[in-house]
Amino acid sequence: MKRLFLAIALDEDLARRLARVAPGFEEECGPLAVHDEEDLHLTLSFLGEVDEGDVPGVIRSAAEEFRGLFAPELQLTGALEMLPLGSMQPRALTAVVSEVVDGAERLHALRNRAQQVALSRRCAAYRGDRRREFRPHVTLARLTEAPPQPHGELDSGVVRTWTGAEVALYESIADRADGGRRYRQLESWGLAVAPH
Repeated sequence: MKRLFLAIALDEDLARRLARVAPGFEEECGPLAVHDEEDLHLTLSFLGEVDEGDVPGVIRSAAEEFRGLFAPELQLTGALEMLPLGSMQPRALTAVVSEVVDGAERLHALRNRAQQVALSRRCAAYRGDRRREFRPHVTLARLTEAPPQPHGELDSGVVRTWTGAEVALYESIADRADGGRRYRQLESWGLAVAPH
């Protein structure tokens, strides 16, 4: 079995900048298990545990769903959140992502297509993922214990607009020494970039 998800890949420069952010927030968040830059991504949909023999079918379905879609214009405002919001024991420090408002709603179209892959392949995680509110973000670190209270608004100082030009299928692998996971890209699909 492979634990899979679909996500927007980050370009190397943005991933490098975001990877430097989390260690500066241990005072507000408590001890952190920081993700490596190659593990940073914006999750669209969890597929859950998939039989190894079914992976080629997932890849074919995703290629069909993402063919011809336009890449979203995305932005970081510097805002950070601990998720789940409002929890006394949040699990992750995240960089908030939003779509540049142009009326196209390409990010939500990608989310819908990613969920369609999960549905068409009868992935077990589909029902739970469908009920969860979609809060676009990049997870920077896992919280290893409850954060000190209270904490104010968190700002990374990383402000950037970028084009989410690639969707990828990732495998989540539990082999980090700190109990966390690393992510291996299995396949990716380029998205069309709209002329400005």
